[in-house]
Amino acid sequence: MEIGTAFTGFAGEFTPEQAALRESVRDFFASPGYSWERLTGELGLTALAVAEQHGGFGATAVEAGIVLEEAGAALLCAPLLSTTAAILALEPSCDLLESLAGGASIGTLALGGAVEARPTAQGPVLDGRVHNVLDGAAADVFLVECDGDLYATDAAVVQPVPTLDTTRGQATVILTATPARLAVPAGAAHARAVLQALLAAESVGVARAALQSTVDHLRTRRQFGVPLATFQALRHRVADLYVALEQATSTARYALRVHGTEEFAVAATLAKLAATEAAWTVTRESIQLLGGIGFTWEHSAHRYLKRATANHLLAGDPAALRRALLAYAL
Repeated sequence: MEIGTAFTGFAGEFTPEQAALRESVRDFFASPGYSWERLTGELGLTALAVAEQHGGFGATAVEAGIVLEEAGAALLCAPLLSTTAAILALEPSCDLLESLAGGASIGTLALGGAVEARPTAQGPVLDGRVHNVLDGAAADVFLVECDGDLYATDAAVVQPVPTLDTTRGQATVILTATPARLAVPAGAAHARAVLQALLAAESVGVARAALQSTVDHLRTRRQFGVPLATFQALRHRVADLYVALEQATSTARYALRVHGTEEFAVAATLAKLAATEAAWTVTRESIQLLGGIGFTWEHSAHRYLKRATANHLLAGDPAALRRALLAYAL
């Protein structure tokens, strides 16, 4: 049995078209030799949530989340999450969308830094820096948070930084009198919620793949003449992880379903907390349940743990997310 098919929560509400999208994307990521050009051209994954008049398919954040779940399961190295986050953070009529949808441009969000905007005769310029920008070295369109607004620039100086997760780059974005333009007034809060929701979706895929690998190992590895999966103590541990994964799955998918509503900010924060906590727990426990092979470089378990750990800390660590949820409740 494949993890996520016995009790699927919101997965049971997928339309036939969404289920077909999931299968085609899963097959695509499982095939060798895929590239950014094929990802954006052949499948058009960056164009999913873009309106048709801007070169997209007119889908929703739900379809984007389906793709990112599969990207997380495959530990995709391409800048799909960062570009999708930039697309969903922009207004539907923004002129940047066409190049982002077609894959000609790679976008990312630069949030949470100390950035100031100054007016000049040629337009606003930005000063400051933003740390831990996803795919910063690959991006050519930066949506920068400043005083609650989002400014767009393609002239930032980028310094790649070493990270635990070597499957996806991060960078420090340096802005020194950098020309920019106001892209989304008062759009920073929404952009942060978008990034949190997409990280949640990806983390669900990371946890699902890690748990599936663990279950497959327990079914085939034998001790005392029987599969490890027959030992009750191990079955209980896997069951607890499965429950955590299903809770995270439902929470993450619900957040994407309410994208565009007043509920989205709270739902995205909760989804990011639940999904990244679950992924971090599942990937850590998976290494233990795999036994000796889980500690080797040859097995993929450590890569899933590193992706889960990075997602756990990006766009708000658990303490910050809990404080934000408390503030929403007051």
